[in-house]
Amino acid sequence: MQETNTNQTNQLHQKPKSRKKRTVLWIVLSIAALALIGGGIYAWHVLKRPDVFFDQTARISAQSTPETTPAFDIEAYLPTAEPGTAPSLTAAPEETSGSAEQANESIPMTGIVNIALFGIDAYEDGTSTSGTMPHTDANMIVAINFEKKEVSLISIARDCLTTAPGHTGFYKFNGVFNVGGGMKDPKAGFELSSRAAEEWLGGVSVPYYYGVDFQAVIDLVDMIGGIDFDVEIRLTTLNGRTINPGRRHLDGNGVMAYMRMRKTADGLDSSRTARQRKMLIAIFKKLKQESKLSMIPDLLKTMGDNVYTNTSLTQTMSLVNFAQGLDEDSIRSYSIQGRMHYQYDWRYCFIDQQARIDILKEVYGIDAEPMRIDSLVYETFLYDSGFRAIQYLTIAQKLFAAIHELGPADAMSEEQKTAYAVCWKDYENLRDRFRAVDRWTQEHYDSTGFTKEEQQKRTNDYEELKALEAKLKESGDALNTLFRNPITLRWNRSIINWYKEDSDINDVYVDFR
Repeated sequence: MQETNTNQTNQLHQKPKSRKKRTVLWIVLSIAALALIGGGIYAWHVLKRPDVFFDQTARISAQSTPETTPAFDIEAYLPTAEPGTAPSLTAAPEETSGSAEQANESIPMTGIVNIALFGIDAYEDGTSTSGTMPHTDANMIVAINFEKKEVSLISIARDCLTTAPGHTGFYKFNGVFNVGGGMKDPKAGFELSSRAAEEWLGGVSVPYYYGVDFQAVIDLVDMIGGIDFDVEIRLTTLNGRTINPGRRHLDGNGVMAYMRMRKTADGLDSSRTARQRKMLIAIFKKLKQESKLSMIPDLLKTMGDNVYTNTSLTQTMSLVNFAQGLDEDSIRSYSIQGRMHYQYDWRYCFIDQQARIDILKEVYGIDAEPMRIDSLVYETFLYDSGFRAIQYLTIAQKLFAAIHELGPADAMSEEQKTAYAVCWKDYENLRDRFRAVDRWTQEHYDSTGFTKEEQQKRTNDYEELKALEAKLKESGDALNTLFRNPITLRWNRSIINWYKEDSDINDVYVDFR
């Protein structure tokens, strides 16, 4: 009897432990179940709803228009204070035709995600095929419409005349990467190129990018076993091998040669970008037919330092699974292109403005403004008068800043204050006249010929700018002398190689050709 009571007592003491164990087990199982459910939801989204991993709110950035702000806004470096107080040389906020919120309301773009693809003309040893620094030799936007299960490939001409957001000066599109940081800071370079692409896309946001160099493309093609392809032109690969037209099996070097071939019967760079899009579709087709699309994340990881992106592994995986269900017929091909023009030893591609506007209307449903600075009329203005005015204005800005670094304004003598005020007024007169001529030139960007009256106006404008420059030079020299030459004033410099040699026009040196 006593033994029985003892056993019952022991069982009573053991029940709380059993309940505790069961509770712990229940919690563990619950957590495991939640993890499985969460993982299942995550996997389902990767497989079925890749769009949830991307910001689909197509943010239309507030875009300046020539009617409100010149494409090259000299105000970006203007002193912001009156004479007698220290001027600021920090960039001023851009004027816009409306707020970003207003733009978002007027152009709803939900459902499309833009990803930039940049190809860098860089070899493993750091050399380049386009001068002393690698540029973005290929510039393409992949516009993914998750709702319609469509993809649009949009090439942007690498040689078009453009600006670099946040910087002063004029560049080729392929040089914006270098303005941002180039190979020394590729993240910043690709981000700036993406921002420049936004301007060319009418303000549509380009929040994601992939960048690859020569070696990455070669490695990718070799890893998937090459591409069977109908080659329509004679090629010479990077290692000197000749490939004749016809159905050919191309390795990585062959694909690279095909995508980079410049010289064709029509002599247009648009043919080159068309080949790039055609080859990308062929690579996609092979990966899909051979069930190798799932290899892409591992391929990108293997290529390592030759691939740059701001996307996550999850985003890449979701794109891969989206591509699994994509038909080749759902991939559309577009090109923002034009004709190359050679003038003053400069080589630019002046795009077909209406074709660009039509493309953006078809892909995004927006009504874009022309890129007015990318024109022969505007280039001629820069050469004849614009660059010289920019030089003089920038020199004056530097002089004002140097004077204020010498000491407080109230320490100036009366003679110095008077000279400062005269120079400041001359500066304002040149600045305001430059803005007016710049705006008029952009309004006439598409002129194929000027009337006699318009041509006379251009001549008068240039002569007036020249006279205002002479006045600013005279008052600037006098002011500099009164302050014992705080800077060296470099007026009247050549503008032929402005993009290489003149930091008073381009704030970042880029060796583009």
